[in-house]
Amino acid sequence: MASGDRRHAVVITHEQVVDGHDAELLWEAYRANFEPLAELAMLQHVFTRDEVLAELANPRILKIVGRENGRPVGLGLVTNSLDDVPQISPAFLHAKYPDHAERDAIYFGILVMVAPEHRGRTLFTRLYTEMWQVPARVGGVLAFDVCDFNRLAFDADALAQRIADQFPEASVGVVDRQSYYVAELPRPLPDSGIRR
Repeated sequence: MASGDRRHAVVITHEQVVDGHDAELLWEAYRANFEPLAELAMLQHVFTRDEVLAELANPRILKIVGRENGRPVGLGLVTNSLDDVPQISPAFLHAKYPDHAERDAIYFGILVMVAPEHRGRTLFTRLYTEMWQVPARVGGVLAFDVCDFNRLAFDADALAQRIADQFPEASVGVVDRQSYYVAELPRPLPDSGIRR
């Protein structure tokens, strides 16, 4: 940090809608965070600008925003409106947690990200912990997914356990796992006599 350059504390806010210039700044941070996963994870992690801006504008998705001098530098998205998360099956979670479903206390953590210039500090953990607080305040459950690259590269299992350990009587574990297989097929079976 250069002489005279002073960093200001990052404040965490809960917001229903983020739009305008702030949404554009978060879109740029989103791209910086998630575009590399296009080559590192099978599941699509990179959504279009319009899709990201729609999530930021959707009041059913809570935005946990880290702001430095009012400028957004980190974001967590969490919701109990499971129908607003197209990549999951609400029916699976309702069947797995019927008591929580009855109370509308099943949440999905859509994403957590920090602008590149704020990586390596405490903001990611602060956002993640605050995301867990949302369902904890209502005795709920939080579902989220982590691609295998991030799971291994960032020891996501240990991170999730460390966060869970902060919450009284909490537990964390894998509820489902999807494996993607690829069969390399350089040659077909010998001709079976089927006419094409």
